[in-house]
Amino acid sequence: MRRAGWVAMTVFLPMLYAAAVYVATRRPKPVYAFADPTVLTVTEQPGPAVLHAPEPIYPAEALRKRIEGGVKFKVTVAADGTVAHAVLVSGPPPLVDSALTTVRQYQFEAKAGETDIEVPFSSRTAVRSFVGPVALQPVLVKRAQGRERGVVRVVVTVDQEGVVQAAQVVTGHPRLSPVVRDAAMKWKFRPALRNGTAVGSSAVIDVPVL
Repeated sequence: MRRAGWVAMTVFLPMLYAAAVYVATRRPKPVYAFADPTVLTVTEQPGPAVLHAPEPIYPAEALRKRIEGGVKFKVTVAADGTVAHAVLVSGPPPLVDSALTTVRQYQFEAKAGETDIEVPFSSRTAVRSFVGPVALQPVLVKRAQGRERGVVRVVVTVDQEGVVQAAQVVTGHPRLSPVVRDAAMKWKFRPALRNGTAVGSSAVIDVPVL
């Protein structure tokens, strides 16, 4: 009996200690937070941050059969924040095409890198149709005298009333970025429509500065 106790002390306790050290020091996994079960926001990840993630349209046949789940991709992000490649990792086959179409439209911060993205589908809050925000006036900016010309890409966040809540420049000449950002905050939009209902959303806009 004493020998059994000695074995437990000398073998199992070190194993328990090693396991505790591993749990305490291992790198935390990325945390994914969902505004609702169909909209993905990455709150912690090693790759570039997501600035614009359009909503995936639920395939009608998959919805009819109540096929649900997440579709995972390994995404390569180009230097301008667009998606260069998206490689399927896993997911229900009937949902893959819609998820891939959606991921290809993602806009990341202007930083090359790789990241993992999961696009979730839930029949409970299925998106059958979606139309993004539409500007109600031309989205061009007149340059100040002596300023450079060019195109500035900006991501705008628009509420359900069509009012711009935030504008973040992605690419463009540094001297033009503040001008475009200030102008974007004053634009008016027709709000996004999810299943025919006005909702807050984001849009990627290339703004000519003339």
